[in-house]
Amino acid sequence: MRYQWIVFDADDTLFDFGKAEQHAVGRLLTSHMVSDTEAHQTLYRGINQHLWQELERGAIAPTELKVTRIQRFFDELGIIADPAIWAEHFLDFLAEGSALLEGAEAVAKQLAPHARLGILTNGLARVQRPRLERSGLAPLISVLTISEEVGASKPSPAIFEAMQQAMNTPDKDAVLMVGDRFETDILGAQRFGWDTAWLTEKVPDDMTPPTYHLTDIRQLPSLLLGA
Repeated sequence: MRYQWIVFDADDTLFDFGKAEQHAVGRLLTSHMVSDTEAHQTLYRGINQHLWQELERGAIAPTELKVTRIQRFFDELGIIADPAIWAEHFLDFLAEGSALLEGAEAVAKQLAPHARLGILTNGLARVQRPRLERSGLAPLISVLTISEEVGASKPSPAIFEAMQQAMNTPDKDAVLMVGDRFETDILGAQRFGWDTAWLTEKVPDDMTPPTYHLTDIRQLPSLLLGA
């Protein structure tokens, strides 16, 4: 194993975020006697995705995102309720969703004897820390760095530097970043000097290729360990 550290993105790399989000939105809707329909789920996803893009550009803060997404969702559905209060409830609903992607736990267990493992996530601490504890992965993860706590989001160099410091500043060529999003996980890590493993169906010809290409997280141990 050439790497001392393997750093994973959280959502859609280790955790099944789609399942967690669907559960949380359903809980929010039924709490207000609104039907949990695919149309309502799609509406929320659109609002949330737009706001996270704004956060990653530095246009809004995490505290603003938490409340604004609920405010806009309620406005669209005609729900009369305090968005600040329900934003907190919604975080608890999200934190209940600790399901992992198929094979993620086995991958972590295979790699843990050979390298230290970390998670670097654009997320909210009230969601990500409970999810990690509930997932069963916590004993395998040495460092968890969360954008909300750092005050910077991937792909900003500041969050990669925070992770680098949390890992006690290993050589950059001894760190591998594993993630599913090119702009935040892969490009951000490449610019910082880490190797990358991109979890995606296909690497477009016009993009800088990652060090490794994965179509399934379960491919990672064989690529790194030669098994």
